[in-house]
Amino acid sequence: MKKFKRILSIVLAMTMVLAMGVTAFAADTTITVPATDDHEYEVYQIFTGDLADGVLSNVKWGKNGTGTEGDLVDQTTLDTIMGLKDLNESARAEALKGYVADGAAYKTVSKAAAITVPTGYYLLKDKNAPAENEEATLYIVQVVGPTTVTRKASSTDSDKKVDDVNDSDTSVAADNGKNQTSSDYDIGDDVPYHVSATASESVHRFHKYHITLEDILESGKFDAIGTLTIKVGSDTMTAGQTIDKGAYTITLKEDTAPTKDGFKYTVEWAAKETDASKDAYYLPDTLNKTEITIDFTAKLGQGAAIGAEGNKNTLKVKYSNNPNDKDGGEEGTTPDKVVITFTYKVVVDKITKENGVDKALEGAQFVLYKIPANTAEPTGDDAKDAAAKNAYYAGKAIQTWTTTAEDGKEAGKKNRFSFKGVDDGTYVLCETVTPAGYNSIDPQVFTVTATHDGVELTDLNGNKVTGDITFTPDVSAGSLSTDVLNNKGATLPSTGGMGTTIFYIVGAMLAVGAAVILVTKKRMNG
Repeated sequence: MKKFKRILSIVLAMTMVLAMGVTAFAADTTITVPATDDHEYEVYQIFTGDLADGVLSNVKWGKNGTGTEGDLVDQTTLDTIMGLKDLNESARAEALKGYVADGAAYKTVSKAAAITVPTGYYLLKDKNAPAENEEATLYIVQVVGPTTVTRKASSTDSDKKVDDVNDSDTSVAADNGKNQTSSDYDIGDDVPYHVSATASESVHRFHKYHITLEDILESGKFDAIGTLTIKVGSDTMTAGQTIDKGAYTITLKEDTAPTKDGFKYTVEWAAKETDASKDAYYLPDTLNKTEITIDFTAKLGQGAAIGAEGNKNTLKVKYSNNPNDKDGGEEGTTPDKVVITFTYKVVVDKITKENGVDKALEGAQFVLYKIPANTAEPTGDDAKDAAAKNAYYAGKAIQTWTTTAEDGKEAGKKNRFSFKGVDDGTYVLCETVTPAGYNSIDPQVFTVTATHDGVELTDLNGNKVTGDITFTPDVSAGSLSTDVLNNKGATLPSTGGMGTTIFYIVGAMLAVGAAVILVTKKRMNG
């Protein structure tokens, strides 16, 4: 009777929750890695035995067990292992790892391959470090009949987006959009960015789990970062804050305070229970797929690159990636996420014509205004001359650019005006000082349009609304170039002509006549 009870106890002990095979009696069997799994696994043989209907009997220590290979496993060990079945899988894997002796693995098995092993009880673990954006698999411990490996791992995801706004026209029709991979802005604008990371589906396998988000702004291209809003799940958090959730805590660490070059924050979840054999030692599954979001603005600086080079913002994310490291210190990385912000320039060459040939013309000054889309043209007193029209558009401006003249198409001629750091929108070019002897030009109204696909600038155009302006675009340089022609003032004919001369002659004759009369009169009186 005692012998029967002993056998029954062994049978019950080895009917474990992780058992996956339901096959034949004592024999060799296979462990297979599917073609969809790129990992190589180390296989550790803990026990061998006879397998029938998922029950392992005649249990003996295997090549990697902590007992003597070939010896029967004692009842106390079997009873202890049977008691692990009620733990969560992380606690169970951690405990069963204790039955594996130090040393080389029994065998290895990799993608689309199979190995032959005796039926028994095996532990499998990743042989190599996880690749980018991968986690190590939780130790796989199972009774083995013909078995196909099923990874027990997940991954952490990250994302970064930027909002794109045409501040001349905020309608959707103007291609305004949130959460884009590219945008264009004026220098000096606050560019809105959105950073996020989504935790693994396996947070519940960790005692401590962390995600580190590092945002990198291209050096020298941004002036400052605005206020950050950081959310962890439904909780809005500030640097250094810890929230007590009862069974665990959430802490937000500021690794690098925000500067014009970026910032770095770490979110850590830590279970409170200190006994590693208890489920409470591990984080709850309600934290799986928790999202962290950081919303902030960065001011596009005077050092911003003009044109297709763009101004990049990069997100790097690290996270706990090995559930077998119960303190979550081992890290994996997600692929870098990059967004880009473009800005452009308008280049004006002031010219005149001499004998039908374009010549540089110095002495002008210009102002460039950005105005709301569909701004009405000036009328009445606002349209009486160029100066009045300029004043009208100045009153509509939502942003203004001025610049000093530089050498243009002719060396030494200060006739080129470069307005740097513009984006899509509606603009007015106003001549505020006209070269002496030349006629002032009317304000030139035009639009800037651009197309960016992914993180590439693919098209740039300037289109006349009113005036005589015509642009030549250069996508790579991010420039829209145009000549602005001034004509000489007219030399108007005089309306005096010979009439003045006649008056001079008549006056002289009258004076002579008066003198003759005066002399004759004196002689007569004498």
